[in-house]
Amino acid sequence: MNDLTILDAMAERLLSVQPPLGYAIRTVHSTPPESLAVVPAIVLMPADDSISVGSGNRTVVLTVNVVAYLLPIPRMEQKYRDLYTFRSWLRDAFNGAVTISGEAVQVAVTSTTMGTDTYADQDYLTVSATAEVTVYETIAYTA
Repeated sequence: MNDLTILDAMAERLLSVQPPLGYAIRTVHSTPPESLAVVPAIVLMPADDSISVGSGNRTVVLTVNVVAYLLPIPRMEQKYRDLYTFRSWLRDAFNGAVTISGEAVQVAVTSTTMGTDTYADQDYLTVSATAEVTVYETIAYTA
């Protein structure tokens, strides 16, 4: 399965999941844009993949870094409330069945981090999640 197909489907999924109460996901980018016109925004960045081949099948695990960018808030308590809220939401955003191009796939968030980052010379609060997308494919060998 094509990586961009997976990333586009993940972006659609994040837009379709109810955002945290009191928040709105303004945009989700399946590839990194030049800048973030609106926030909260989520950017998907592919990382590594691994492939294992069996008899007539292949398992591909694509690791995707999912980064939520939020406006920096000077008030410490509100800043951490936002970070914790978005971290909990990202952790659960892929729960349930995920289908990409008619194929069932497994998307598992395996870790999260919170902090600050700069994107296109702008400072943001960030919540990052590492998601592993597992795709099982049937392959036909030809001689």
